[in-house]
Amino acid sequence: MIVSCGIAKVCCVYAMKRLSLTFDDGPSPPCTEAILAVLSYYSVPATFFMIGERMLAHEATVRRVEQAGHVIGNHSRTHRNLRGATSKDLDHEINRWGQYFRPPGGHYDEGVLEYLRLHDIQLAMWDAEGLDWKLRTADEIVAHLATQIESLEGESAIVLLHDGDSEDVGSEQIGGNRWATVEATARIITRYRAQGFEFVPLREMTLPREPRKWYGQP
Repeated sequence: MIVSCGIAKVCCVYAMKRLSLTFDDGPSPPCTEAILAVLSYYSVPATFFMIGERMLAHEATVRRVEQAGHVIGNHSRTHRNLRGATSKDLDHEINRWGQYFRPPGGHYDEGVLEYLRLHDIQLAMWDAEGLDWKLRTADEIVAHLATQIESLEGESAIVLLHDGDSEDVGSEQIGGNRWATVEATARIITRYRAQGFEFVPLREMTLPREPRKWYGQP
């Protein structure tokens, strides 16, 4: 293990073409269950970065993700922007749990990093994303992701998709219609396996990845 700037980085065991699938903003039945079915069919591991309030609302889905052998990461309690958050706010939102933490919207500052170091939690960002919180069809999601993967330096990438919708946190609604993501997930797996990529768990990727501009914003 290498330590850089106080943040642990997990070393790659060997260099090869690899992708690691991650899903944010769930759990959100029935879309999370549908994604689990796709992952099971293709024997692909994934990490689900879940929102605390949603985990409490959908405990059965959380158990299904765990029973399927996938990793559950921390995506905060309420999906708020954590830049400038106080120590008390960070304790409320991150709650000192999880092996991995992904800040909502990719927003973090030195206070967040210090909190993660203090509680031995790994920051986990991403390299390529499907923009599935915005795009409406599997065709668009797969095409958007392909452009990013093809432009990456190196031959590995952490892929960000969504099984829920952060806009629905705290509401009575089920968290997001992600059926396009369900279809896109199957197509991503078949497309990149055909190109020689292996799908691996997050622990086999170097973390946290470099900060970059998220969600296509300037």
